[in-house]
Amino acid sequence: MNRQKAISILIVLALCGAAVAALVLWPKQYMVGQSVSQTIVFWNEQDAFVFLNGSTTGRSHNVFQDVLGRSRYGYLGVFLGGFADFTKPDVVAYHLAASGQLDRFALPENTVIYGSWSLADGRLQLTPLGGFGNVDGRHLGTRWDGETFVPVPAAPALQPQPQAAGGSNLSADDLTDDDDAGSGLLSKAQRQQFKDAGWHYKFLTGYEGGGTEATLPLTMGANTFNLTLQSVPFSKDGAMRFDVLSFGVKSIRISGERLASGPQTLWSKTGWQEISKADYLRMQQQFGRARRQPPMQFTWLFIVLALIVWRFAGWFHVLFTFATMKGRVLKKMPTQYSFPPATPAQFPALDLDALERYTREFEGMGFTRLLDYSLVSDSATTPTSFCRLMAHTRHHCFGEISQIFPKGKTPLPLKASIKSCLQNGWTLAFSDRKPQAASSLLRRRKALGICMPEASTSELLQAFLKMRDQVCLDLGIQPVNDDTLQAYINKMQRSATEMREAVQEKNFVKGVPEVYLRKVSLLQTKPEYVWLGDYPKEAEQRKQGFNTFAAGAR
Repeated sequence: MNRQKAISILIVLALCGAAVAALVLWPKQYMVGQSVSQTIVFWNEQDAFVFLNGSTTGRSHNVFQDVLGRSRYGYLGVFLGGFADFTKPDVVAYHLAASGQLDRFALPENTVIYGSWSLADGRLQLTPLGGFGNVDGRHLGTRWDGETFVPVPAAPALQPQPQAAGGSNLSADDLTDDDDAGSGLLSKAQRQQFKDAGWHYKFLTGYEGGGTEATLPLTMGANTFNLTLQSVPFSKDGAMRFDVLSFGVKSIRISGERLASGPQTLWSKTGWQEISKADYLRMQQQFGRARRQPPMQFTWLFIVLALIVWRFAGWFHVLFTFATMKGRVLKKMPTQYSFPPATPAQFPALDLDALERYTREFEGMGFTRLLDYSLVSDSATTPTSFCRLMAHTRHHCFGEISQIFPKGKTPLPLKASIKSCLQNGWTLAFSDRKPQAASSLLRRRKALGICMPEASTSELLQAFLKMRDQVCLDLGIQPVNDDTLQAYINKMQRSATEMREAVQEKNFVKGVPEVYLRKVSLLQTKPEYVWLGDYPKEAEQRKQGFNTFAAGAR
């Protein structure tokens, strides 16, 4: 190495070290923000109940991360700081009497509002989900005893429920439910119980107004009260999609001539609020997920950058590598798959205990087994794998339990995923497997993917159903109800073609550094890894189109 090259490398290393030191050591602001993800309303002639499923989210950023987050490279800010350090659930209930008396109740810390809704002695009751999602029994339901809400322990059976959709012209769900429907937050028997007892109900996501206002009238005897929700649509600013408070419910209000206290705001978005470091750390310790936090996480970024600089010191080598890399990657990618049946006994390194555990959990959630197979492709680089394919005929989705055995390397952990095809070529997949760095080269615009490495199978299914309902609502599409083995095979063959097309379109000058950056980010396990593709943009365009149509119709 000559003297000039050595000096250049030292200068680059010094700049990398300064950047890393600024990101790690610069003072941070500690912020919390509140949001509401779901509103559930029940009412009859005498009583109305409004349940707000909210959360308090915490994040800590310094000035450099804030500037990066507001730029077009906001995804790098997410990589460096994550979506959030903790999320504290907040469940609040309101009771409205027919006389107009409105009372607020803060429910116990572990109360949830998903589970089995019913009437016990004529009074509203929620029994939370049991099974794998609540094995320690910490989740509580609630019951109205005539004066207040009392806790209800979990039921022994697991009954996952998807989220219901609404519109800007709101009516009670019991007026529009199909009596023969097998999905929804209420089963057919539950819907009939509420209907026979004279109850109405509505499940609101916050997007019913399409970015404006949506009003739900609550008729109680001779009085009518109006519950109004206002939502914030997705921002056109691409950087804002990484801010969990930049969209969703903006405010929830209730009004009516007979309302004793006059019009009331039940909840209003206040944005990010700064709190003390001590309070922030206390909340993070109590509500944050347990995870490793390497004290020198950005030092690894510095080391990787230094190695890249050393490896590509010659500009000719850099240009030649980028010019030929895409062709080499495409040459190794499969163009089609076959699905020969397989048995666990054929794979000595297969994690049989994990396979049995996942199978029990999936079957407990309603999945049925379709096929055990080993994926084979026309590419010599495809590693050996074992997959157990399952299907859920009510939710119309596939469950995969799989393990990969790279040649000459330690087998990857056996993990699971839940997938579904949607109309217009959209797909959605949730997995508890940690993503691979190179998968950033395979991202497709209509293939949404979320990895939740620390989630249980029941949490994975609940999150999947909730996200799928929201995507279908925002895009005006429906899930594809074909959950046969042939439908799965067709999906996999389409994916092979689409991934090759995605790589062909990828700018490798930008994409290859992203892969190395992801390798560094994956050293620290995060609760979620999210790829939304064109979904935020398409959802916003559709909402804008609705707003324009509504304005022209006036």
